[in-house]
Amino acid sequence: MEHHVSDAAVAGTTSDNRYEWAHSSEVPPDTHTAVPPAVSSGGADSGTWPSGSLGSYGPVLPDGRGVVPETEPGEPHRLTAELAEQAPPGREVPLQVQVTRGAGDAGAALREFHVPAEGARLVIAVHAPGLLALGDLQQEVTVMPGRDSDVVRFGLRTTAPGLHTVTVRAFRGGTFLGELRAQISVQADTPARDGPTRSAPLTTLAFDPGEVTLQVLKGSDGAHSFQLLSETTYAPESFRLLAGNAHGARELIYDELRRTAAAAGSGGGADQAHAHRRLRNLGVQLWASAVPDAVRRQFWEEADRITSLTVLGEHDAVPWELLYPRDRDQEGDGFLAEWLPVVRRVFGQERVRELPLHRAAFVVPPGSPPEAEREVAALRNRLGQAVADFGTLTQRSVVSDLIDQGAAGLLHFACHNTFTSSGSRVTMADGSFDPLDLAYAAQSGALRTTHPLIFFNACRSAGEIDWFATSLGWAPQFLRAGAGAFIGTLWPVRSDSALTFADTFYNQLVTRGRTLGQASLQARQAIRNQGGDPTWLAYVVYGSPAARAVLPQADVSTAD
Repeated sequence: MEHHVSDAAVAGTTSDNRYEWAHSSEVPPDTHTAVPPAVSSGGADSGTWPSGSLGSYGPVLPDGRGVVPETEPGEPHRLTAELAEQAPPGREVPLQVQVTRGAGDAGAALREFHVPAEGARLVIAVHAPGLLALGDLQQEVTVMPGRDSDVVRFGLRTTAPGLHTVTVRAFRGGTFLGELRAQISVQADTPARDGPTRSAPLTTLAFDPGEVTLQVLKGSDGAHSFQLLSETTYAPESFRLLAGNAHGARELIYDELRRTAAAAGSGGGADQAHAHRRLRNLGVQLWASAVPDAVRRQFWEEADRITSLTVLGEHDAVPWELLYPRDRDQEGDGFLAEWLPVVRRVFGQERVRELPLHRAAFVVPPGSPPEAEREVAALRNRLGQAVADFGTLTQRSVVSDLIDQGAAGLLHFACHNTFTSSGSRVTMADGSFDPLDLAYAAQSGALRTTHPLIFFNACRSAGEIDWFATSLGWAPQFLRAGAGAFIGTLWPVRSDSALTFADTFYNQLVTRGRTLGQASLQARQAIRNQGGDPTWLAYVVYGSPAARAVLPQADVSTAD
């Protein structure tokens, strides 16, 4: 299917849509200029993409002070848990959780973190669908210097037969620290059997004041649990979406926004005003009908202190970036995503606070939008010669090899992406490339030592489909593999807006040393007033809002 808009050079399809439109947007002013650390990047012509991390690089600060450690030196810690791996129905199976010292034998190597003399207070939250909770599934534990924490016990009872997954997460304030999972098999006429000790690294106890996490979990009965986690921790609120899994409602919303993007700029001021009003009403209705009353009240209690919002959990339940907070006499500064940095986090995703951008590769297959080459050229110019350029990639086999071998730095896609009920697909020079091609990398954790930044600037590149007991899409696959951050889109976007968003994002992240959350916020604001085009709300960001780019020595004299 093709859309044709009269008197405008706008063309696209329902699947590959990055619409063409000649328009530019002024980058928001900023007085800060980052001074990257003076370290060698390695040769650009070395011919391989090393899998080692850049642990010697430090964060780039926006005021040009250079490199400082994130926290004082300390000792490594782990989140550990014990749970039976087999039990009959009706049996109590206590879950015991502790924060322990030492790197341990399992999991990734840890970076040490400092524990203040008064201790660090953590919230341990448990999600156990399919099991009966015999008490609170949230408790506090204090980590003191030089010793393990006390053991906290959660009472659980087996009920229905089957294989059930229990997830344990640690938070400090509203900042997510780490998680681990354990499975228990419930079968009749089988003896209880203890399971192994589970362990996951807590790479740092540092938290970001003002960061708030909205944890959204789906229970075995289909109801959702909403919990706002901040320096004030609120109890979970059970909420059942009347739309069930909300798939149909989401598709109606995305289809309307696709049509709006295609028609943007083709009408007069009245049409553009109507498009903006329609978008605002859509956001207000989502806020009122998809977020529980109690959570909305809690949000307003915290609103003056919130500096960023992380959504953890069921991302397909609601298009979170579209929320427009409005309750009677309470109203924020517009859409949530234009008011605050809004990022997402998938289950099992590591907390990455540094994104080493010492190398870059660009995926631009044949037939990509005309703006794709301009986008890549602008990015190459911004990164400068200090960042090793691994070229423009057009073949599926080359991209797959790169990822499986542990791609480091930046992997930027500027292309078309087809999204259907079967999932995403990019047509490369040697065949189709889809999220299943990342299964080996996801299971092996191919990117866990390098934590690359993945920017998938294509239509609906953040779309997901159900796949047995999990979801399948570009974002979850890259993040399971160990990517440090992922940026994609929820619906088809216009090529001119996509170009401006990418350029502004990299200007803020790379040139000006802004955090991932702030860079994405500035990029949204740069394209929000383009003739009613909703592309600025289409982008989703997965990662830590406080993550910063780490660069080799570069010439910043040409900063905007």
